[in-house]
Amino acid sequence: MTQPYKLVTFDVFSALLDIQSSLTAIVQQTLGMRKDKAAAFSRTWRQVQMSRAAASNSLGKGRMPFKDCTAIGLDYALGKSGKKVDAATKRKLVAGWGTLTPWPEAPAVMQAIKKKGYATAILSNGDQDQLDSVAGVFGPGAFDHVLSSETAGFYKPHPSVYELPTRVLGIGSKDILHVAGGAGDVVGAIAYGMTCYWSNRTGDLPMDPALGPTFQGKDLKGVLKLL
Repeated sequence: MTQPYKLVTFDVFSALLDIQSSLTAIVQQTLGMRKDKAAAFSRTWRQVQMSRAAASNSLGKGRMPFKDCTAIGLDYALGKSGKKVDAATKRKLVAGWGTLTPWPEAPAVMQAIKKKGYATAILSNGDQDQLDSVAGVFGPGAFDHVLSSETAGFYKPHPSVYELPTRVLGIGSKDILHVAGGAGDVVGAIAYGMTCYWSNRTGDLPMDPALGPTFQGKDLKGVLKLL
């Protein structure tokens, strides 16, 4: 049977990794916060990190490294919570982004996709070295390619990020299934002309119904039905 797609691309920090639970545990352990306080801290950290990355697209000063956006978000969350920590503790918290836990079904879904013979790629906002490390969490051969916004010089949803599979691999947008974890990633992928599956764990609404996902489900298992 002819495969419907030449490449399956994955967002990392929402689609494949459980950011909120992972960060909450890291913050609890490192800062000694109660779970509810650590969860709120982690949400603030993530929100400011992504806001700073988005601002990077518009300031005309080039792409700020993702690790720097992460550090800025951390400083903001620390300030809001009234926590004062030393530089070593900050480095430990930022380094925690390299130890985020996959969603429970993610490794098995990746294995199943590879068994079906599909080429796979990470397509993410993370820095290249960070994404290379994350790819290893899923075992050898889980991803054929690791495509970072660092190569594009912009963050999602800038079209140059979604252009990377074409620019680097020569694969057109119509031959790609992109697996998104967040509403903003859906908008970017659809606007660029990709087919997009949204792993919509929270039952959220599309950011813009005119740029809604091609398919969606409650987790990554729904991807297998499309292949």
